[in-house]
Amino acid sequence: MRIKQTAVAALLIGVSILAPAVPPTAAQQATPTTTVTCEDVIEGQSAGTPAGTTGDEAGMAMGTPMAEMDHMAMELDQAYIDMMIPHHASIIAMAQAALPRLSDERLQEIAQTIIKTQSAEIEELRGYREAFYGEAEPMPMDEGMMEAMGEMMPGMSGSIEEMAVQMDAAAQVAAICAADDVDPAFIDQTIPHHQMAIEASGTAAAAATHAEIREFAQRVIEDQKREVNELSSIAQELAGGGTPIPSSG
Repeated sequence: MRIKQTAVAALLIGVSILAPAVPPTAAQQATPTTTVTCEDVIEGQSAGTPAGTTGDEAGMAMGTPMAEMDHMAMELDQAYIDMMIPHHASIIAMAQAALPRLSDERLQEIAQTIIKTQSAEIEELRGYREAFYGEAEPMPMDEGMMEAMGEMMPGMSGSIEEMAVQMDAAAQVAAICAADDVDPAFIDQTIPHHQMAIEASGTAAAAATHAEIREFAQRVIEDQKREVNELSSIAQELAGGGTPIPSSG
């Protein structure tokens, strides 16, 4: 297991350094109809393909014509949409991989809620993007894009490297699949992931141009704050020696 953890650490470091682009199709992949499992991770590693990608996407480069555009000319609403789609996709993929391995019934329910709610929200965001900006697919999440988001959303406390890891489905899935104890690992990954969404949504709720985006952002804040509180309570219980509530299934 030590070797396994070292490999995951190396993956996360690589993600932080490279700040890779999130493929536009990531949102479509991380949905309940295409479930990510830890077996997929093992098979992908054996084939030399990073977790959470397909063979075609594994070779995608950061630079694209769209990625080279002036990010600062982008409206806050578009930046928020383009961040939240891959951000949602990464936590959906992680929750899918964690779900069959979680032992606490409450955590299973939270994982299921994340998958269902955030999959629907991805489609909602894609609809807004197409309606407001003429294209449903988000821009590649390269370093320039993340720097622009940091400028437009000053409430976000994380570094570009931390943002890259949070939005990288491969890193999120690999980390949960390497965990010795999935229940606390799921909590430890989900809370900061939600906090990033809450921070970004705070700016969007206050300053987005479109009422639909402001309302969406406020809903994200309320839903994810509630889940953070639930996860924090469960974490305290488990740390105090509490017994996980087993699945009734």
